[in-house]
Amino acid sequence: MLTLLFRKMRNTKWMVLCLLIGFIMASAMMSTIPIYMNASLQRMLVKDMEEFQLENDIYPGAYNTTHELKMDISTAAQREDIEKISKLVSDSYEELGCPAENQKTYIADDYLLVTSKSLDDDAAAPRLGVGGMTGLEDHITMVNGRMYEKGLRADGVFEVITTEKALKLTRLTTGTVYEIANVFHPEMTVKIEITGTFTAAESDSYWSEGLDSVYMNMMFMDYDTLYNDAMGTGNINITSFAQRYAMDYRKLDMNNVSGLLEICDKQAQTYSKSKVKFNMPVSEILRDYGDRAARLRLILWLVQIPVIMMILVYLFMVSQLNVEQEKNEIAVFKSRGASRLQIMAIYALESLILGAVTAVIGPFAGMGLCRVLGASNGFLEFVNRKSLPISLTLEAFIYALAAVAVFFITTMVPIVPATKTSIVEHKQSKTKKRRFPLWEKLCLDFILVGGSVGWLIYYNDQQKKLIDSGMSDTTAAINPLMFIASTAFILGLGLFFIRVYPFLIRVISRLGRRIWSPAGYVSLNNIGRLAGGRERFLMIFLILTVSLGIFFANTARALNRSAEERVSYAVGADVTLSEKWENNKVKSSGPPAAGQPVHVEEEEEEEDASTLSYVEPVFERFEDLAGVKKAAKVFIKDKVKIQADKMKVTPIVQDNGKKSKDDLFGEYQNSTRTRNYTNKVRLMTIVPSDFAQVCWSTDRLLPTHINNYINALADYNAGVILSSSFRDKYGLELGDTVKCSWGSNEEFEATVLAFVDYWPALNPYEQADDGSYLDFAVMNYDYVRVQTSVEPYQVWLDLEDGASTEEFYKSISAAGIKPTEINVRSQKIISEKTDPMLQGMNGALTLGFIIIMIMCIIGFLIYWILSIRSRTLQFGILRAMGMTYGEIIAMIVYEQILVSGMSILAAIFVGGGASDLFVPLFQSLYSASEQVPAFAVIPQRSDYIKLYIIILAMLLTGFIVLGRLISRIKISQALKLGED
Repeated sequence: MLTLLFRKMRNTKWMVLCLLIGFIMASAMMSTIPIYMNASLQRMLVKDMEEFQLENDIYPGAYNTTHELKMDISTAAQREDIEKISKLVSDSYEELGCPAENQKTYIADDYLLVTSKSLDDDAAAPRLGVGGMTGLEDHITMVNGRMYEKGLRADGVFEVITTEKALKLTRLTTGTVYEIANVFHPEMTVKIEITGTFTAAESDSYWSEGLDSVYMNMMFMDYDTLYNDAMGTGNINITSFAQRYAMDYRKLDMNNVSGLLEICDKQAQTYSKSKVKFNMPVSEILRDYGDRAARLRLILWLVQIPVIMMILVYLFMVSQLNVEQEKNEIAVFKSRGASRLQIMAIYALESLILGAVTAVIGPFAGMGLCRVLGASNGFLEFVNRKSLPISLTLEAFIYALAAVAVFFITTMVPIVPATKTSIVEHKQSKTKKRRFPLWEKLCLDFILVGGSVGWLIYYNDQQKKLIDSGMSDTTAAINPLMFIASTAFILGLGLFFIRVYPFLIRVISRLGRRIWSPAGYVSLNNIGRLAGGRERFLMIFLILTVSLGIFFANTARALNRSAEERVSYAVGADVTLSEKWENNKVKSSGPPAAGQPVHVEEEEEEEDASTLSYVEPVFERFEDLAGVKKAAKVFIKDKVKIQADKMKVTPIVQDNGKKSKDDLFGEYQNSTRTRNYTNKVRLMTIVPSDFAQVCWSTDRLLPTHINNYINALADYNAGVILSSSFRDKYGLELGDTVKCSWGSNEEFEATVLAFVDYWPALNPYEQADDGSYLDFAVMNYDYVRVQTSVEPYQVWLDLEDGASTEEFYKSISAAGIKPTEINVRSQKIISEKTDPMLQGMNGALTLGFIIIMIMCIIGFLIYWILSIRSRTLQFGILRAMGMTYGEIIAMIVYEQILVSGMSILAAIFVGGGASDLFVPLFQSLYSASEQVPAFAVIPQRSDYIKLYIIILAMLLTGFIVLGRLISRIKISQALKLGED
């Protein structure tokens, strides 16, 4: 049986090779799901940790425990207490199961003073502490002097080292022997000598708790010397014990976050009972990470749904084509006396051999794909970035085995009925009229399209209701059916196309039957009869793969464009910055009262800026900065009052739980009365000519180009552009006059020139304290400045193409500009693109696209290899009827165009339509307040060019393989067979 099997596989080596490659890619794709998902979640966790460290200057993996010892206990009792707590902490940390980068144990006597130093009359004896820390020598750099010697010197002196800061604070010097004693027992002294000073690297996790801030007046002795010798004198009493670990958070098991948090909570309770203070910054990060990880996991699974469905379609198509090809051979085996069990064993063994190879190679191929995708900066965009933390897990092999199991089942299921057919029945079945397939009888295409469109209408209606109800955060509405519905829509349209396509071909064939060449006529006739043939498998497969490729490309492009546009809109220009202006504010003459915090900037903000006199800095400095093309003044003011006689504003009553019933009743009564003003407007004033050159905008932002609105402000200085809410909610119209004021400024009038939904840097979905959406107004800077007192404005900058951000920052420093806030659009876009959520989406979409295209090529080759091999007799008959070799080649080319070409053309339209309908659903990944400007699907030519190149390469590869196969067919034998 094995000899027969290997001979069979050798004779069909092209088919076996294509099957093997296809199955390996399917297995690789399945195994990438856990590999890429785990790597993305791990990267998100590490990035959260790194951002926490940058923002808080605290090592996130710190595991800190401290314990205060009683001072009135014996040395033996102190050691017993230390050993007891040390064992508790060690066992507790091991329970976490995470390796530590560094760990140390620290003991100290914090209540010591110098008794031997001569002092001035009004000076107090220097206070200090003596501590010991395990592993200290390996994590410091000596600055002056030398490292301490271990043990007690012959002259009865203990050697210590310290920091420069501690040396200055205690007013001690190196190289001098001091007598120190406990503050409560000055007569019990020991001698120490400071032999040197040291420093430590800030990036060393060993010092995660800090150095100078924690050990301000500490003298460090060798740990064993302090524990054994110094404590043994009875004059040193350990008052504090600490055991600290620097957890290697990069090796945390992100799949066990909830379990880790449970352990931490239990340990916190245990430590509390033992009077041990416990601090673990990572626990708070992990609590937030759990929700974000669940969201990312859901998104990645959503992306994988159509790919998994594509794998199932591929396996089904290949198994059907393979069985169709093998039916004749199966019938021959049966006619020669082989039992059904023997026939099934042959094909089962072949499937198992291919499956075994696939199960071994698939996960490694998937790991290789994930390594490449770790550097994705966008869809099919790769940069030189640190790769993902990829690792093979048991889960990856389980997924690969699942793919092999599906492959085995889909291969064997069609074999079972095929083994029942004899050679005579098989030949008779080929002459019978083909019946319509079940899906066509059930109208599955109409059901899929109708169901997906119906769900889409329902989903959009639900989202609209959420937004209309005032809920700006709709991110909780992510629905797993998003990708299922889009895939069903594509599949339904594909099935509908192959339902009507044969009829269209028949009509075309009849209309031109007098002009078609023999090759063209035969091709049209063959395609017109594909009611149940294998061509349908290829057509639906090509439509699915190419359509999903387009859908993935448009999804990724829309997400990346949306991320860039959100940042660009929020910033407003290439660079926006603010600086502090000098003013006549009277500063406090004395320090604040004891215990009162100092908030200089906040106190200044509390005072109305309109009552102060500011000194405006020289504006021209900004235009001279490196790389700056143009600078513009932009003044932004919140809580501006806008009033008009015809305005109807209904106050919003907000119950924060702190108001009495009488107050609430009074507010509710007032809320039933409308007023003619609102004092929650954000005002932006601009210099029109400058603003037009620096602001960021897009054609989709406004009904007409933004410059038309800016020109209106330039032509009519006293004009104002209002947000659409003034028209829709408050009843204002174009040409109405409104009054504006804030602070101590006098009211001034402005005429309404336009209503807009969006304006750069003004988010209409931003919510005020009462929950209402932001109203905004845009006016001419020069006009407003004449009416009001001058106040600090922002400076918006437009940079030259290719301007260096580093040089720009250097020029700011050189010009003496000290910005209080600075936003650089390019840097914020980079930060947005490195967000693990977006990177995960880009990688998953790129991975899905690559796998789909590879499967498309392999499926294409499998079909045409089988098609050519099964039509040798037909070629012979056609040659016997007088068709030339060139006409046969032409016939195959025509069939390629009619089957593959038309399927790809249909797929382009189907994929584009699916993108227009379903890609906008991804705006639910962000809340309405984040999604400004509106999410849009705008196909990019470069994505389609990449797709066309892949398709062209696929077709060329197909032609080359087919040409080689045809050239190997012994056409003379086929001709003789046809004549017979």
